[in-house]
Amino acid sequence: MKKLIVMAAVALFGTQVAKAQLSKGDVILGGNVNVSTTSAKVKGTDAKETNTTFGISPKVGYALNSNWVIGVFANSQFGTEKAVSGVKTKTLEITPGIFARNYHMIGQSKFAFFAEANAGYGFGNTKVGDTKTETINGFNVNVLPGITYFVTKHFMIEGAFGGLGYSYVQHKNEATGVKTNVSNFDFNFTKQLNLGVNFIF
Repeated sequence: MKKLIVMAAVALFGTQVAKAQLSKGDVILGGNVNVSTTSAKVKGTDAKETNTTFGISPKVGYALNSNWVIGVFANSQFGTEKAVSGVKTKTLEITPGIFARNYHMIGQSKFAFFAEANAGYGFGNTKVGDTKTETINGFNVNVLPGITYFVTKHFMIEGAFGGLGYSYVQHKNEATGVKTNVSNFDFNFTKQLNLGVNFIF
């Protein structure tokens, strides 16, 4: 009897692990949200400066098989800064793009390593008061590692590290028309960790 119970438990565990893996045709819907608020007050006065940012990054993927997922994403970042003088500065950045991700299950566990490559084209602007002062546009490409935990066959959580990245952005001063091109190369595996959740359908 005891042996039968052990065998049943092993079979059940194995079934749950198997179900936790991706299958061809699965649709993955996920992303992350971030909110940040800071404030600075001049001592002895009521003057205060505040800075608030809000970001949302939805992502939709399609499983080609148990290892490969391809999809699209859209990173959005909104910011509002209120100076001591009361003047408000608003920023907007939107970056749609594509990605490809390769998963490798870790043994018989519900954990999996993944490697992702993505590319996006971004655009946005900065407004001071009601006046647009700057517009931006450019592209970025990134390669990053991460780890996923399949909580159930329909839900997983993940952590993605910084990885390698290259970006090229053009800033245009709306008042003068002057354009400034900025290129940047990042290598930040250990300096950044992004957490997210995904639903599998």
